[in-house]
Amino acid sequence: MIYGICTSMKLSSPEDIGLDNVKYYKEIGLDYLELPVDRLMRCDDYSFEKLKKDLSESNIRCLACNNFIDGSVKLAGNEYDKNVFENYINKALERISSVGAKKVVFGSSRARNTPSYLSAEEGRKQVIERIIYMAGVSEKLGLELEIEHLNRMESNVLNTFEETTAIAKQLNRPNVKSIFDSYHFEVSGENPELIKQNEKWIGHMHFACTLGRMMPDLNEAKKLIPLFKAIGESSYNDTFSLEANFPSLDPIYKEVMDYIKSSIGK
Repeated sequence: MIYGICTSMKLSSPEDIGLDNVKYYKEIGLDYLELPVDRLMRCDDYSFEKLKKDLSESNIRCLACNNFIDGSVKLAGNEYDKNVFENYINKALERISSVGAKKVVFGSSRARNTPSYLSAEEGRKQVIERIIYMAGVSEKLGLELEIEHLNRMESNVLNTFEETTAIAKQLNRPNVKSIFDSYHFEVSGENPELIKQNEKWIGHMHFACTLGRMMPDLNEAKKLIPLFKAIGESSYNDTFSLEANFPSLDPIYKEVMDYIKSSIGK
């Protein structure tokens, strides 16, 4: 397993992408960054080149990106604009590829939420049509698209891991997978047995405690043994990002990360 962190959970300013804490992330045993696409898209060309230089000099890889689609870019209903959507997707995916990432997480609740005047079936159909377009562009750039299940408090479409793995199976494209997000999985009350059952369709993982979406302390981590065991017993063995709030940059989290790694066993 390769362990990393979503930098979007600890940013100090609208321009920050999370490079300030790289030394700490390495010290606690993390190997890569998952950068927020919305921050990459705010950069003009000059700022983006500087960002890439800063990332290169930080001596840590970016293997994945999240916060993919800006909320102003709608995916369904009358608000969907084909040109706006496709222009955004092409530019965003080019920038994601340019920073070295291999995976992009499609969560983007504000962009994908379907309007109330559409039936649930029609809204879902339109979102899947957008996924197919994104998958095609991603494939040309060598990127894997990870469909994220978002719990019903955050999104009105694609809410469960079981559903997003079913979509990946349905599309059956080599670069389309489902993320396994422990936070949304637990909030939705899904069965850990689904991890093993759908292991072939998992392309990425996110982790956080359910309560407060926090990084657990050691005692809290010990309560998560059934989850870590289920992950360890699956065939998945790739990127695993902490998408968790850190109360502080405390050295104790090195011990927590060591415990998580040993519990998963990969």
